Amino acid sequence: MEMTNLQALKARVNYPLTDIQAAEKLMGRGIDESADFDKEVADSKAFQLAYADTLRFVITMVNLSQGGSITAQNVAGIRGTANAIYKKYGEDLIGEKGDDLSTIEDMSDSWT
Repeated sequence: MEMTNLQALKARVNYPLTDIQAAEKLMGRGIDESADFDKEVADSKAFQLAYADTLRFVITMVNLSQGGSITAQNVAGIRGTANAIYKKYGEDLIGEKGDDLSTIEDMSDSWT
C-alpha cells in the first residue's frame, strides 16, 4: 500500500488532525508531505522528530470539539513517547524547565 509522508504521519499519530496541522510538522523537519513514504523515511531522524512534534502538538490542542479526548494517563503516555524520541536525538524534552507545557502537565491529573 502506497502512501504519502502526510498520510503516514497522520496514521501513526492516530488522532484527528487536519492536513495542514500535520503538514506543518513535516515541513518543520524538512520532509516533503507529498513524497512517497518508505522505510528510509520511517526510520529517519527527521520523520521521527516530526512525529514527536506532532504528539507534542496533540497534547496541547486536545478538546472534545475535535472528535476525540485524551485522559491524563494517555497524555502521560503520549508525552513519554515523544520524550523518548527527543531524548534519542538530543532535543529538549516536554516538561523540562521553561517548556511551554508546564501548566498543562501540572493540571493533567484533573482531565479525567
